[in-house]
Amino acid sequence: MSLFVYNDGMKYVIYDFNGTILDDTLVCLEAENRTIEHFGLDREPLTLDEYLHIFTFPVQKYYENVGFDWSVNPYSEVGAYWFGWYRALRDKYTVHDGVIDFLKESHARGYLNVLLSASSLEELKKQLEELQIVSYFDEVLGIDNIYAGSKIDIALNWIRDKDPKDCLMIGDTLHDLETAKAMGVECILVANGHQAKDVLLKEYDKVVDDIGEVKLP
Repeated sequence: MSLFVYNDGMKYVIYDFNGTILDDTLVCLEAENRTIEHFGLDREPLTLDEYLHIFTFPVQKYYENVGFDWSVNPYSEVGAYWFGWYRALRDKYTVHDGVIDFLKESHARGYLNVLLSASSLEELKKQLEELQIVSYFDEVLGIDNIYAGSKIDIALNWIRDKDPKDCLMIGDTLHDLETAKAMGVECILVANGHQAKDVLLKEYDKVVDDIGEVKLP
């Protein structure tokens, strides 16, 4: 199936990063299981299927789904430990297949590529440099810490002087859909990131298996 987007006035393609551009789900899962072991949670390691079905935003809620108790282990400590492993495992993640071709095509058709992430802006720019893909993005928008909160405020600030009809958002989670709705822009969700396809389809019908199914006008 191909999902076509018909909007002759579209100027901006807005991308989520983790799970949409970056194929890092297995790295996140490994970092999570090391964090579970380190803090001594009384549970089995997460399976990939379980991860894809309980991951959510805000990430603090996801950690609670895993079983963390903030009265025992403060969120800041858990998040920092997880992030340490995530960075240590960075050689294991890469860009999703088809993404670079899509970014190139978007530019060739005259669109601006905007990266919008709940990641730390500093970390985000570092990852883009490491992956050698920073040149494909015209704007990079992130948050000011490593704890992956909501990116809606950043999105609303960015779009306030733009026409939502000129924008398309591509993400991999229901939080991306929530962000797109807050901006009033069209959204397509790609089901090869951090939430299972059936989780996405329960809330939304514009879901594809990979970014190659999205056809720009």
